[in-house]
Order: sequence, then structure tokens, then C-alpha cells
Amino acid sequence: MNFSNRTWPNWAPRLLWIRRECPWCNSVKFKPAELRSFDSLLSMFALRPVRCMFCWRRYYWFTLRNADAG
Repeated sequence: MNFSNRTWPNWAPRLLWIRRECPWCNSVKFKPAELRSFDSLLSMFALRPVRCMFCWRRYYWFTLRNADAG
């Protein structure tokens, strides 16, 4: 099956699973993203919002520690 022509829906959060690398620009530099209304719900599942420093796309990745503690 070829999934290259499929696009990710805009309403769904984009997750970075294992590789913490931007799939759009291949950057490895991220910064904490601004919080949105549903981010508190996603934080219950250990998801933290981050933003790529080069292309400014917003992603979520799993974290096992509190984002405020880091």
C-alpha cells in the first residue's frame, strides 16, 4: 500500500513517536510550544507540545517527566 499521497488532518495532533526529528524539515531542534485549550487533556496522556525551530510546525511527543519541572 502506498500512503505517500495521504495527508494528516489539521484537527489531529501530529505525534513524533520514536525519532525526535521534524518530518517536514529533518531538524532536531525544538522548543516548547504555546499551550492550547486541549493541551491539558493531552498532558494526561504524557504528551507535550513542541515547535520546530526551523519550519515552526507544531508537534507532540511523549514525556515521562513533568514539563514544568524541566
